[in-house]
Amino acid sequence: MAQYAYVIVPVAVKGPFTYALDPQGTAVGRGMRVVVPFGTGRKLYTGIVVRTHDQAPGSTRTRKVHSVLDQEAIVPERVIRFWMDMANHYLCSAGEVMLAAMPAQLVLNSSTRICTTASTPTYPAGNAGEAIFLSALEDQGRLSIEQAGELLGVKDPLRKIKDLIEAGAVGLEEHVRDTFRPRTKRMVRLAESARDEASLRTWFDTLEKAPKQLAILMRFIELGRGQRTGEQLINTPHLLKSAGADRSALRTLIAKGLFEEVQVQDGLEPTDPIGPAELPTLSQAQSRALAEVRERFGTHPVVLLQGVTGSGKTELYMHLIQEALDQGGQVLYLLPEIALTKLSVQRLRNRFGEHVHLFHSRLTPHQRAELWSKLASDKGGRAIVLGVRSALLLPFQDLHLIIVDEEHDPSFKQHKPAPRYNARDMAVTMASPDRVRVLLGSATPSLESAFNARTGKYGFVKLTERYGGSTLPEVVTVDLREAQKKKRLKGHFSPQLLQAVDRAVQRREQVILFQNRRGYSPIWQCTSCGHIPGCAHCDVSLTYHKRDHDLRCHYCGCNYEPPTACPECRSGTLRMLGSGTERIEEELTGLLPEVRVARLDQDTARGKHAVEQLMSRFDDGELDVLVGTQMVTKGLDLDRVSLVGIMNADRLWGFPDLRAHERAFQLMAQVAGRSGRRRDPGQVIIQAYDIAHPVLQFVLQHDVDGFTDRELEHRRVLGYPPFSRMVRFTLKHRKEGLVAAAAAHMARELRHHFGDRALGPEVPAVAWVRDQHIRNILVKLRRSDHAREKALLAGVFEHMVRSEEHGRVRIIADVDPM
Repeated sequence: MAQYAYVIVPVAVKGPFTYALDPQGTAVGRGMRVVVPFGTGRKLYTGIVVRTHDQAPGSTRTRKVHSVLDQEAIVPERVIRFWMDMANHYLCSAGEVMLAAMPAQLVLNSSTRICTTASTPTYPAGNAGEAIFLSALEDQGRLSIEQAGELLGVKDPLRKIKDLIEAGAVGLEEHVRDTFRPRTKRMVRLAESARDEASLRTWFDTLEKAPKQLAILMRFIELGRGQRTGEQLINTPHLLKSAGADRSALRTLIAKGLFEEVQVQDGLEPTDPIGPAELPTLSQAQSRALAEVRERFGTHPVVLLQGVTGSGKTELYMHLIQEALDQGGQVLYLLPEIALTKLSVQRLRNRFGEHVHLFHSRLTPHQRAELWSKLASDKGGRAIVLGVRSALLLPFQDLHLIIVDEEHDPSFKQHKPAPRYNARDMAVTMASPDRVRVLLGSATPSLESAFNARTGKYGFVKLTERYGGSTLPEVVTVDLREAQKKKRLKGHFSPQLLQAVDRAVQRREQVILFQNRRGYSPIWQCTSCGHIPGCAHCDVSLTYHKRDHDLRCHYCGCNYEPPTACPECRSGTLRMLGSGTERIEEELTGLLPEVRVARLDQDTARGKHAVEQLMSRFDDGELDVLVGTQMVTKGLDLDRVSLVGIMNADRLWGFPDLRAHERAFQLMAQVAGRSGRRRDPGQVIIQAYDIAHPVLQFVLQHDVDGFTDRELEHRRVLGYPPFSRMVRFTLKHRKEGLVAAAAAHMARELRHHFGDRALGPEVPAVAWVRDQHIRNILVKLRRSDHAREKALLAGVFEHMVRSEEHGRVRIIADVDPM
């Protein structure tokens, strides 16, 4: 029997760690949860066993596994390997990956308990409070710190407990509590004797004089349509509410033998009990593209599908999903934002019904834990998981297909906390020639994916026709500089855009206006001295939000009362510069009062169902104009939208970032693609001060390939990705001198290995956030020697983290930053 175990502990420290096993205890295997002590205190953690072995560690004292929580593995072997690979690639600990992957209710809570010892006296030598406390401890066996304080009559019981521990009167133990219990719900079904048509007709006759009971039966039949007779299961509260009845009427029917009530494990999200629909009929272009995708999968496990906006990529996905399910496999369908893809969700559920599961941050902890447990067990079976980036970390047992829709979207990149992974890139690492296929889909592929397709690493398929014969929208520009010079602007609207909005609404069509900044105004400025209010904790100006009448920092979230006078010169003349979505919404409402306008940004998207409700109103025609930030660019498929307006394109490409042009092109092309998605061609109006900017010219021509050619050449000359791999180190500390010294030392160490490919340290544009000073260092790694250089980089990183001189400075490693 194995004597030791390598265990992943959920902490930000490199592991795994070796623990001794109890020879007489429960057998321990890979993927099982164990409770282990970690650190200098008595804290216990739930860890995952990587493997067991018989080799004793070196001279260090080996701590013991406290207890075993599982009878069998809850984390498959493939998942553990994936965690380790991800930790190595993203320069973090396997414990941090574990924390990101596993639902909180499966990573157990640890809380301190006071217990009796062999020396606990039956009566105390001290005061009356101690007598009450020790008496209660003897009766109950264990007490919490809070209970001890109440019994001892003190607010801070730690000192008194410490004295009792040192006297041997009491002891401490760590009590690990498993909080996960599968949630169940009450469901109603027909009793076995009432499941044939003849019996049901008899029951209808019998209940004719009991209208409330008859209403329950009739409503049960209506809600159960689409399910096989005898297999209908209807949620009890929903049935009673729909029938307008109470539980007493249902209890009577159960007693009579018509129904029976059962407890079933609560599903992740309610699905309509409907039968499978037919697969969508494909156009010639779609059929040709689907055949090409299948052909490419024969030689490449990863295929890039570049399809223009509105070309019907989702229909192709559904055919590939059906093929994977027919083979008995599982499918992962990754989307950048679940809330904005209601139509895709509904299509999948209409076609695949109970096989479809959602996984995203708005699920309850129980729902997340239940899906994890189902997939990790043999009960996972055929399943389609539709989710955001975190769904990649689920424990699939038989994954056949991964679809990454809108693969270019930066939302697939995790920025904090660690692991700072890109779900698209990690999905590619899971591809295998004999099992897992990965399909990357986008109208505007990322430069990395386009490069990999061009060099033959990925298979490549193009879909150039819009579905249903619709054409790409006409794109026109408006020169804001000229309009401003001639004083033709009304607020932030040019006459051309305002007239186009009015015409579209008159025709009962809809409009999307894209403004890449939320709030009302990003800058308040004193007209006398030029002072701009800034955050007390960050090096940024404050944004005014009119609805809440406050100034808000978009970096740390602090709110401030708007000043009535300049704090510097006491002048009362303050003005607002710039505009956000809130101001655009107000201006349009004032200019066109009859138009129904709504706003979609982070401020209006709060609440579990806020986005879905807003998009349902827009989809149902209750709104004419939707003003939004980047959220309106992601996967919306709306029939009535004929006009898209981009309020100020210059802000998109003006950032000092290597991806600024790529991101600007993708945003404009994607939001333009929301227009004219049916037979009537749409229109896109782009307002800009620099209408001759090269990025804008490519958008005007819908020229994805031309933009890719130009940008790849720029990246090649400068040695930036995809011609190299990049790692960015961000150093933070409250004292500027410490962070500057640490950054300078780290840069010297890196330049020793990488020469001029180690750039920095750089003082970023926003160099002080949440009271912490920031420095950045960027390192380019050669693709041809990536493994060796990555090891050198990791060595410098580990040295800095463990350094006595610079260890106080927090260092964040971001591999392949976005």
